Amino acid sequence: MKGIKKSRQFRQVYSGGKREAGKSITILYLKRSGEGDDENRGILPGFVASRKNVGKACQRNRAKRLMREIFSGVKGRIIEKNIWIVFIASFHPEETSFQELMEDVVSSLERAGLISSCG
Repeated sequence: MKGIKKSRQFRQVYSGGKREAGKSITILYLKRSGEGDDENRGILPGFVASRKNVGKACQRNRAKRLMREIFSGVKGRIIEKNIWIVFIASFHPEETSFQELMEDVVSSLERAGLISSCG
């Protein structure tokens, strides 16, 4: 899956993007203009799970895996076609169900106006 990989890209989203906070996942997004190379076009996700918010490496890896799975489920519903989205975990994977995370992400994306509320 193509996505945000470089720290420069993450910094751009952090500094110029908008934030929508859910209970367990915070979403930062930056709508991109049409310029740029093909590699930086489309819906590019980034996933962050810090030691401070999530815990040990195995928990951070699981949190990022869960967020990637959720993103692949909602990607088709995203209205904006040229956007960078960063998902920041603030949950413990063993204490939070997949359904709770999915509902949190969908409601955050709806509040941000990035997906349609039906579907």
